[in-house]
Amino acid sequence: MALHPLDQISAIPAALRKRLAEEYWITSVEELIATARSSNAQYGSGLAALALALGMSEANLRALVEFVRQQSPPEALSFSVPVSIEHGSGLVLGDYRNPDAAAFSIPTSLPAEVPPLGDLPPPGDQGVRNTCVAFALAASFQVVSQAPTPLSEQFLYWACKEVDGVPGDHGTLPLVAFEVLRETGICLAETWPYAPSPRDHDNPGHGPPPPEAQSEAPLRRVERFHPLPPNNINVLKDVIAKGWPILVGLDIREHWEDSWQATHLGRLRPALPGERDRGGHALCLLGYRNDPSAPGGGYFIARNSWGATWANGNSDGPGLCHVPYRLMHSNGLLALALERVRVATPPPRPPDASVGKAGQAAQAAPDLAQLYAEAKELHTRMGLLVERLAGLLDPSAAPRPNPAPAALPDQAERTSAPSRPAASGAAQALKRGASGPLVLLSGAQGSAGEQLYPNGLMPEGKPLLQIDAATAARLAQGKAGQESREHQSLYRNKAYYATNHFAGTIAEVDPSWVETARWAVVINATEPASLLKAIWPLIEHRMRQMGHATPKVDFREGETAGAWYQRHTNAGSLTLQRKDWGRVPPVLIYTPGERAGSWLARHKVGQGPVDPARGVPYYLLLLGRPGPLHDQDQAYIPLSFQYDLDFFWAVGRLCFSDELGQHRLVDYTTYAERLVGFEQLGDAAAAARLRPEVAYVGTRHDMDMATERSADELVRPLAEWSSTADALPQQRGIGHQLLLGATATRNNFERLLSGGSDGRPPAILFTACHGLGLPLNHTDLLMHQGSLVMADWSGIGNVSRDHWFAAEDLGNLSGGPKLEGSFVCLFACYGAGCPDYDEFIFDASMERPRIAPFPLIAQLPQQLLLNGALGVLGHVERAWTYSFSSTEGARAQTQGFEDIIGRLLQGRPLGDATDQFNTLQGQRAMMLTEELNNIKFNKQVEPLELAQLWVARNDARNYIVLGDPAARLPYERPERLLT
Repeated sequence: MALHPLDQISAIPAALRKRLAEEYWITSVEELIATARSSNAQYGSGLAALALALGMSEANLRALVEFVRQQSPPEALSFSVPVSIEHGSGLVLGDYRNPDAAAFSIPTSLPAEVPPLGDLPPPGDQGVRNTCVAFALAASFQVVSQAPTPLSEQFLYWACKEVDGVPGDHGTLPLVAFEVLRETGICLAETWPYAPSPRDHDNPGHGPPPPEAQSEAPLRRVERFHPLPPNNINVLKDVIAKGWPILVGLDIREHWEDSWQATHLGRLRPALPGERDRGGHALCLLGYRNDPSAPGGGYFIARNSWGATWANGNSDGPGLCHVPYRLMHSNGLLALALERVRVATPPPRPPDASVGKAGQAAQAAPDLAQLYAEAKELHTRMGLLVERLAGLLDPSAAPRPNPAPAALPDQAERTSAPSRPAASGAAQALKRGASGPLVLLSGAQGSAGEQLYPNGLMPEGKPLLQIDAATAARLAQGKAGQESREHQSLYRNKAYYATNHFAGTIAEVDPSWVETARWAVVINATEPASLLKAIWPLIEHRMRQMGHATPKVDFREGETAGAWYQRHTNAGSLTLQRKDWGRVPPVLIYTPGERAGSWLARHKVGQGPVDPARGVPYYLLLLGRPGPLHDQDQAYIPLSFQYDLDFFWAVGRLCFSDELGQHRLVDYTTYAERLVGFEQLGDAAAAARLRPEVAYVGTRHDMDMATERSADELVRPLAEWSSTADALPQQRGIGHQLLLGATATRNNFERLLSGGSDGRPPAILFTACHGLGLPLNHTDLLMHQGSLVMADWSGIGNVSRDHWFAAEDLGNLSGGPKLEGSFVCLFACYGAGCPDYDEFIFDASMERPRIAPFPLIAQLPQQLLLNGALGVLGHVERAWTYSFSSTEGARAQTQGFEDIIGRLLQGRPLGDATDQFNTLQGQRAMMLTEELNNIKFNKQVEPLELAQLWVARNDARNYIVLGDPAARLPYERPERLLT
């Protein structure tokens, strides 16, 4: 990735830059800021600890860091944060003594670089268990055997715990592990897969293993290994240059898990004063590279066991890290090199002449099992061969050296030792199938201001995504920026009607009144009809509002929505058009795979101002999940359908799901009944239950550009607007409450949700915070994705559970949440939901990173609706500062949010009040399309300009309404002039 060197910042004295580089490997603006924002157990922050280490005052260093930050302002910021994740360790030294360095000869000729040995797949994740030794040794075995087939760390750790004498799950001794691998062996991972949890002190190895694992393990054993002096850098380099991987030990220091320098770049540096020491950890050294910028003149390339989301931006591949020579020299705990292994195949058993046909069949079973094992290994090697051939066919791929191919066994036993690798350029970073935060930087040294940031955080406190203008411009011109003819027509229509001041409906229909604009439910044909039954109280209520009686309906056990619809519409011959209106329930069917345009065409309607009498009402409530739970699942309505339909129609969605994505039918009914009950109070009585105010909540974390901008350019201006005499809130007698910066704590937020001093909710709750973006393998992703990170997180170090407000916290509020009748806007990454694959980026040469097991609606807005909120406006995917700034550089552009708040306070329905975002999306999409067309005719466009348009279009697209789009605050509406 392209970092911005500190030597380009003239305000930093050369002597200080030299100390930062030589002592702490801090050579870039990004690393300096990340180090300052990291946690420190003793001194509270990396800023304080670094100031102490440099002999500076904290105030002076803060001023310098702030100056550096301002010299590299991001053009766009996304709202998400780093979360504290527990990683296992597990290196136990016991009475181990390192060999004397004098016993080793000094190598006379070493290559400047040895790329990572073995061409291994990305590393696995040991989870919370202390199994690092098993992971490091299994990786070493894969390298030496020249067969990257995953091996069972589960089996190796179990076998170690049977004999090591170390109580509980506190790790194991490396020498014991080598001896176990020599005497007992190891089986394949698929024979006994690894389980990253639980950490079980009564049964740390999770045994016993399956019988086939024990019978297979002796086929793979260590033959020769030897200890090395861990502090002799040249000896370690010489061993690696011979093709031997090395298991090494280092103490885990705080920055490994807390600083972007380690968690993203994979740079392990000498610890700052006061950093927490978590104890010993085993890594597998696979290569090295001389580099004068690294402490000691170079670094080792090591394989960690914390998965591919840790250090996912490392230049040698996700999950790998760089250990400076100086750190290894001063802090290395041990080093054990693996030189030779044995991989055996048992000879076939001779047939027994005394058995009959039945016995012969039984005798064939072991032979088939052996053939199956060999076939599995051959399949893995063929897969790797295909990947290598694909790399050769891709001219854009950087060359990567491969070890000599392993020979297939031609006898009962073979012994493997690695060939000496050739030195070459830096190994190509693994990019396919990545998950977690994205870093898409071109590598070209551009203006610091050309880097774009979304507003969101990972558990470790790092941004969810980084992308620079050059890369974004390339993506915009490629597959990611292409628009179909259908979409281009849609954008043109929306832009035209918005320019000519047309509302979402035709002139004769007032969209503020459901009586004339009409309302219907949209449900997937394959969903159970019980989903319709669950919200039937709301359907009946809306039908009464629209002036006709509810048709007689019934629900049959196990019936699909499609079959139910056919029964109640005379096989589809009765529609919601003018001639049939009132004769059938307001239900429309979505057929799996339909796009919005084709769905409308099936109902004989096109994209444009809505005439509800043609058969598709203006207010549409989508029922169900936003995506499939598995490959065969068709019972969903995709987010893309909602985005496109929302251009002219007022669309909302109801989805109440558990941690497995299954419907919670009782929650659908609860929402329907609460909404109907609130509306049946009448406006005057319902309004009395609301506090007449807009509550603004905005965090502003230390040294955090995203929330600095959202606080200063969005929340504060909105609060000031609310106080202006001629602004609509003041005209309507609506006050405001402001929790900004240090006051936006969890405690204050919970007090607000509990009804404050008078037990009533605010009419509108508006939040602008970091949204929690958890990595794909995090156990809390499904229930906590998009949770709000409050001011309890200082901006320093990782985000912990105490810092964020999640859906489950609503149930713990004293006296319960008070939300009945309110409207909530969540400006945060994943505030409304999360797709399964990253929607922000798609490049033909890169797989779309998976970010969730399946597309989901976030749990927090689900629980807000369940506890009485009428609706929630939120963002699917990352939220960016382009929501309140223009692509031309104008900041604090809060008009769109002012318009939404104003329309809601006028009593307009939610779906109609939020229409401005659709207009903005259409305009930005048209601008991007026009620029891309101009490029075809040789117009010279700045990468930053194109990148801004591309990101801004994506940002505007992903706002959605959750809840009934026809719900409204109980305030007086403008007089209905049209009928």
